[in-house]
Amino acid sequence: MIHVGLQNVMNGRGLAITIIGMTIVFSGLVAISLFIGQLPNLLKLYDRLTTHKNRQPAPLASEAGEEPAQENEIMTAIGLVVHLELERLTGESQKITISRRPGQGAIWASAGKMRSLSQRSTHA
Repeated sequence: MIHVGLQNVMNGRGLAITIIGMTIVFSGLVAISLFIGQLPNLLKLYDRLTTHKNRQPAPLASEAGEEPAQENEIMTAIGLVVHLELERLTGESQKITISRRPGQGAIWASAGKMRSLSQRSTHA
């Protein structure tokens, strides 16, 4: 028969093991909390160290020929046109759906009941 009691905990040094375990966990949580608290300062220091080495003066708008904002707008428009043309040519605008019927049961029983809707996506 197994005897359950406080004396078994004392004989097996259970109280000391519990206190040591709780101390280890508490110190780990304190270390994580201190790291998270100092993370903004560490990131500012890292940013200063990395940008100081790689800092190059930006070209002036008169030297570059055209404004950087206008160049970004042109690149965005070209990217949109390429995306829309690829979507139109490859047929990637179709949505696959599962036909819903009342009393259908589990979703796993819908094998072979999928249909394709030819609709253009509205995200672009």
